Amino acid sequence: MEVLEFADKIGAVHLKYALSDTELRGIFRHDNYFLLNGNTFLIIKVSRNKIRPFYGMGKKYFDIFQKLTETSGNFYFVGLVSNSSGWVLSKKEIENLISSSSLSISSDQREYKINSHNLKDQDSFRTAEGFLSKIGCQNS
Repeated sequence: MEVLEFADKIGAVHLKYALSDTELRGIFRHDNYFLLNGNTFLIIKVSRNKIRPFYGMGKKYFDIFQKLTETSGNFYFVGLVSNSSGWVLSKKEIENLISSSSLSISSDQREYKINSHNLKDQDSFRTAEGFLSKIGCQNS
């Protein structure tokens, strides 16, 4: 519920609709993948643990977004703790965490684990407007 409310507040479109005319249409069935302003992809997750938030990000999806943004565009991982606040990590920040082995991966190599050690104060936001400002977008 928080994910859809947040996506609505920032004007993001669910990828299952945004990519409905492409070969990728069946991949994004869950309510965690969105498109903002035509070239900014978002992976939005919510943590039920408010004290020590943690999130999973499928390696398959990371790889797909890497490919989709290879020549243009960007993607962000958004970890929510409510329908308007949380943390945001850019593609570059995620790449840096992976290359420095700061981001762990599940034993089956399918999911990156993002936890409180990866989430810094400078990556946090408290409102939808604060999120848009942090990633350099205006609400459309």
